[in-house]
Amino acid sequence: MSLAWLAPTLPLPPFSRTPAFLTSALAIPLALVLVPVALLRRITHRKPPKLAIGALVITLPAAIVLAVVTREAAEERGLQERGRWTEAVVVDVDNGKTDECALRTRDGREISPPLTDGCDPGRLEPGDRLRVLYDPRGMAGPMEDEGDGVGLDPGAYTGVIGGLAALTVVAGAWGCARLSRGDA
Repeated sequence: MSLAWLAPTLPLPPFSRTPAFLTSALAIPLALVLVPVALLRRITHRKPPKLAIGALVITLPAAIVLAVVTREAAEERGLQERGRWTEAVVVDVDNGKTDECALRTRDGREISPPLTDGCDPGRLEPGDRLRVLYDPRGMAGPMEDEGDGVGLDPGAYTGVIGGLAALTVVAGAWGCARLSRGDA
């Protein structure tokens, strides 16, 4: 999960942002499932233990949610540390699967990555002006000022991240231990 945290916080180079998140959100949870599946193949004379499988089923979504929440907290921390306010102009609105708005500063510099949170194609169109908090290094996604400011509190995620990490470790370890013993 540290990869999901480090990409926007440290910041890691832009080309490593997506691979770091995919490793945290997909590869690690996939490993949590593949190791027990390999253990299940050895249990031929018994039924697979349902409690152990249940624990591992809980572990997979918890690990995925942990990666997503960690990335969100890290982006908020990056904006809190390096963020700058600017008046941005909407250049393009992509209303495909992910509503994204390409933004530029008043002096013409592109704001990267695009705005995704609050980019509603019915509300925004090219030429509209927004007040946004953005990361000049392009590691954290911009956030729009909706009149009451942007409430950045990366510390608010501490309990959720800690709870999900504990759930992932405890349920995964318990499930793997029960599988290796062959307990029901």
